[in-house]
Amino acid sequence: MNTINSGTPSHSCPHHILNKASSVIALQLRKIFNSSFEYATFPESWKHAEINALYKKNKADPKDLKNFQPISLLPFPAKVIEKAVNRQLTCFLKENCTLDPSQSGSHRNHSTETALNAATNDIRTILDKGETADLILLDLSPAFNTICHHTLRSSLSNAGIRDRALDWVTSFLNGRTQRVCLPPFHSKATKIICGIPQGSSLSPTLFNVYMVPLANTARSYKLNIISYAYDTQLILFFAKTNLHGRMKAIAKWMKNSCLKLNSDKTEVLIFGSTPSVWDDSWWPATLGAALTPTDHARNLGFILNSSLSITQQVNPISSSCFNTLHMRRKIYKWIPTETRRTVTQALASSKLDNGNAL
Repeated sequence: MNTINSGTPSHSCPHHILNKASSVIALQLRKIFNSSFEYATFPESWKHAEINALYKKNKADPKDLKNFQPISLLPFPAKVIEKAVNRQLTCFLKENCTLDPSQSGSHRNHSTETALNAATNDIRTILDKGETADLILLDLSPAFNTICHHTLRSSLSNAGIRDRALDWVTSFLNGRTQRVCLPPFHSKATKIICGIPQGSSLSPTLFNVYMVPLANTARSYKLNIISYAYDTQLILFFAKTNLHGRMKAIAKWMKNSCLKLNSDKTEVLIFGSTPSVWDDSWWPATLGAALTPTDHARNLGFILNSSLSITQQVNPISSSCFNTLHMRRKIYKWIPTETRRTVTQALASSKLDNGNAL
């Protein structure tokens, strides 16, 4: 319990109080958890969530609701049991090689950097053959909210999660309620018929299982796909043979899985010494408006451009780190050496080290 630090709904006991009382309530919580697993039932009182809006981008329009990320504040005991279940579920999926190998966030010693390395390596491989590569960054930002519970249960069953374990997950998903909170205002609580909570410890793993069929569909059409954790940005790059048919298959899977593409934030990059003529006739209408190529795009915190140059990534970061260190140099003489190192690592080195392998 002491390792969990998160927000809680206004109607719940604050997590810091429960942390301090952990030695007293741990035994009772264990009994509740064991009963929950034995009867494959998730406690009803832990299914209510309060939704807070998290501003995603500093320079985005704050009046546009698309620039806010809904975060579910869940009861603290619910997060404890979710963490225990998630640990066992992740171990089971890894032991049975059920998780998609291209999902960097679900594998040990993998990160955003390994996902970016895989993407750029595949692009360079295509370029070495004298071909052009089209990279499409699909944005499925509302994915957590639209996940079909029936489809998720089928995916879990195919992954080997059955019987009482599957019944417990079904109970975890069903009967949930939520309300939106913009202090001092609160909406009325409403029932949730689809989706998984954004702030849940278990949701990222469930989402990874849900997305496995998409990777299988892409590979069956000889498309490369790379993703990271529950970041819903997927990377596909391919030759243009039968492109419409391939993307139509992707569109069909997304429709059947209740996923909708955010075409406003989906971007296309074209790589190659001889730029290809962009023809959007292959883009299925069911995926939204046709795309227009751009010369650079941000992917997993790293700016990629059509020439695979990192100038647009390095220059602003170098300038930012220089300004940060210059401003803090005046106070460095007043703080211990170890604290200086910590500040430098947190505010400068961590930014400079991002994407070193690229």
